[in-house]
Amino acid sequence: MNAWHVNAQQDVVQHASCQLSVRVESEQQSIAAGSHNNSQLSQHSYQLLSALLATLPCQMNTVALPAGRAIKMLEDGTLAIMIAMSETPERAQYSYFVGPHHIERMVAVGRRDLEHRVTDLFQLLSMRGLISVTEGAYYGPQWQQLLQQDALIDQRIFYASGNQQKLAMLASDRVIASLEDELIVDELLRQGDMASRYVKLFVLHENPVYFAFSRNAISKDIYQQLQLNWQHMLDSGEVDKIRQNL
Repeated sequence: MNAWHVNAQQDVVQHASCQLSVRVESEQQSIAAGSHNNSQLSQHSYQLLSALLATLPCQMNTVALPAGRAIKMLEDGTLAIMIAMSETPERAQYSYFVGPHHIERMVAVGRRDLEHRVTDLFQLLSMRGLISVTEGAYYGPQWQQLLQQDALIDQRIFYASGNQQKLAMLASDRVIASLEDELIVDELLRQGDMASRYVKLFVLHENPVYFAFSRNAISKDIYQQLQLNWQHMLDSGEVDKIRQNL
């Protein structure tokens, strides 16, 4: 056992009994939009995280938070973990990334009358009406560039506190479209009459997502141990087993 591995294990024992806080959706009730926390993708991600933390051993303490506030807390270390985070240079300043645990395929889902009329972001933005997104979420370089180049786009956006509120805005016809992971959208369209009202319009962005650990909540030694343990879970087939059981 090398020195940094020993240090990581000692660090775990000393780190508040290794109770690490992780953000879950702060949901507003919407029967039509369903519960994001109960979605298959969400449950899969939290089960993988729970299995990973158990290798230290650590336990996760779930905290219901709006997305924007959670990112600020991750930055200052009052929140330890967020799931499904894209790695960006800005986030890397305050986060360690372990994974990836999922390939996020971000799509625009909108009213069915937009089908065939809207096939890219520019066409969507040319339509009248609001677009709902999750506050603080990353939707790819094209989206980021447009936000920086055209301040007026902000007037077209409803920044939701979380995925559930974002999709609730769509389900209640308060926005014309939402940006969301395709797996979540597929579940949404299987509920009630949603498939008759809404449709996937186009793919906006695709990238791997990670478990993001606050640099102010865990040490570098613990991060390195988590990286090794995640690789072991992959090599042993544990990750695939968890996926197959959902």
